[in-house]
Amino acid sequence: MTKIIPQRQDPTLAPVLNVRGLRKTYGGVVALKNVDFDLMPGEIHGLCGENGAGKSTLVKILGGLVAPTEGEITVDGVALKAGRRTDPRLISIVHQELSIVPDLSVLDNVLMGDQSIGEFLFRRRYRAAIRRQLDDIGLSHVDLDQPARELGLAEQQLIEIARGVSRGARILILDEPTATLSDNEIHRVFTAVRWLRDQGSTIVFISHRLPEVFEFTDRITVFRNGERIVTKATAAFTTDELVQSMIGREVASRHALAESPAASSGEVRLATKAFSVAGRFDPIDLALEKGEVLAVVGQLGSGADAVIEAIAGLRKIYLGKIEVDGRLVEVRSVADAMNARIAYVSEDRAGKGVFLDAPIEINITSSILDRVTKLGFIRTGLAKAKARELAGRFQIDIRRLPHEVSTLSGGNQQKVSLAKAVALEPKILVLNEPTRGVDIGARTEIYRQLRELASSGMSILFFTTDIEEVHELADRVITVFRGAIVSDRATAGASIDDVLTDILHGPRAEANEEAA
Repeated sequence: MTKIIPQRQDPTLAPVLNVRGLRKTYGGVVALKNVDFDLMPGEIHGLCGENGAGKSTLVKILGGLVAPTEGEITVDGVALKAGRRTDPRLISIVHQELSIVPDLSVLDNVLMGDQSIGEFLFRRRYRAAIRRQLDDIGLSHVDLDQPARELGLAEQQLIEIARGVSRGARILILDEPTATLSDNEIHRVFTAVRWLRDQGSTIVFISHRLPEVFEFTDRITVFRNGERIVTKATAAFTTDELVQSMIGREVASRHALAESPAASSGEVRLATKAFSVAGRFDPIDLALEKGEVLAVVGQLGSGADAVIEAIAGLRKIYLGKIEVDGRLVEVRSVADAMNARIAYVSEDRAGKGVFLDAPIEINITSSILDRVTKLGFIRTGLAKAKARELAGRFQIDIRRLPHEVSTLSGGNQQKVSLAKAVALEPKILVLNEPTRGVDIGARTEIYRQLRELASSGMSILFFTTDIEEVHELADRVITVFRGAIVSDRATAGASIDDVLTDILHGPRAEANEEAA
C-alpha cells in the first residue's frame, strides 16, 4: 500500500468545523458527554474508539440525522440547525453500508439525493461535470450509463465518494470505507481520498484497522464511553498508546488466543467430498474436527467465501457430498443447514444478519421462535430470559435489549448477529468476515467467546480477508487461489507471509514446475 504523507497543519487557519459541549442521551443512556471537537481545513482526521464509544452518534448528529440533547456545531462559523438534515455541500457522509442502487446507472447514483435538481432531471446538464469528477478519483474507465450492479466494491465505494464530491462538500466523512475491500481496492480508495485532500477537502476517516489510521491520517481523536479522550497528531501516537486510549486498559498480546490451539479431538464433525460449485470453486475435500476453529482464506473473488456459503446452505446448486458427524446431509437452503445443526453469520449484518427496526431481544430469539412459543404464542418470560443470557455472553448491555438494533454501533450489531446464531445451539458455526468493522476491544471479546464455544465442542468455520484474524483465532488455515486449495496447515506453522503468498500468487513456482 502506498504511504500517504500527512499534511502539515497551518496553525493560523481557523477550524472548518467546531463542535462545543455536544451531549446526547437516549433515555437513561448517555451516548455523548459534553464533547468538544474540531476539524482543520485540508486534513485527514481519524476517529477511533470501541464500538459504542460515541463515534456513530457524533456522525449522525453532524449529518443532521439525530438531534443533540445539548451543544453547538458550526461549519465555517455558521451554526447548524439541530436535527435538520445537514446540507451535503457542507458535510457529506459515506456510510459503512453502501447506499448504491444497483439497477440505477452510475450517473443517476451520483446525482441521487441532489436537492438542487428540482422536479425534472435533465441528465445532459450534469454529464460533463460528473465525468470529470469520476476521472479525477480514478474511475475514468467507468461508463456513466453503466448499471451500478456491474461495478466492484471499490468502484461502488468511489461512486459514493463522488456523490459527496459532486455536492462540493467541505467535509467528507468516510465510515469504515475499506471494511470489505481487498488491498488493491483499498489502494484505489486511498489514492482518490488523498487527491481530494490535496484539493482542499477535509476528510474524517473512521476505521478499526489501525495500520490504515496510522498510514492515512494527519490527526487522531479517540472516543471512549461517549467522551473525547484525546486529540493529537498521528505521529505522536504509538500503536499501544492508541489502543490503551481507546479501551482504557492494556489488551492481551497479539495472537494470545491462538497460541494454544485446541488439542485434536480426532472426531470429524464436518466433512466434504468432491465438493464444488460451478464457476466458484473446484472440487475440494475438507475435514473439520469437533471443537476446531478453521479459517478459509482468499481474496475476494477467489471462491473462498463461496466455500463457506455453500456449506451454510446459501448455494442451492453444488456437486459432491457434505457429512455432519458421519451422516450425509443435503444442504440446499439455510433451513437445510439449520436442520443439520449448521448456523451462519453473514458478513452483511445490516442487510442479512439482523432486523434493524426490531428490538435487540427479539432479534436474538428470532431464530428459535419454535423453542419460545406455545400454541402459537410467544412465552415472553422465556424469550426475555434467553435474550438476557445470550446478551450477557456477548457483552451486550441488557438495559438496551428493548431498543431497536439500529440504535447500536456496527460492532454491537455484529454481537447481536452472533448471539442470534448461537441461540440455535449449532454443532457447526459458519462465519463470513466475523469481525468486519469491529473495534479492537470488541474483537477480542468476540474471539474469546468463539474460542470458548470451540472449547465446549462447537466446530467453527470462517472466511476472512483479514490475515491477522487467522493468527488471532484459527487453529488451522486453508488458503484458496482461483477456486482451488493451495495449502491446508496448522496456523502455528503458517506465517502471515506464507498465507499472503498463497492467496496472492497461488501454488509456489516449484510446485508448478513439478506439475509440468
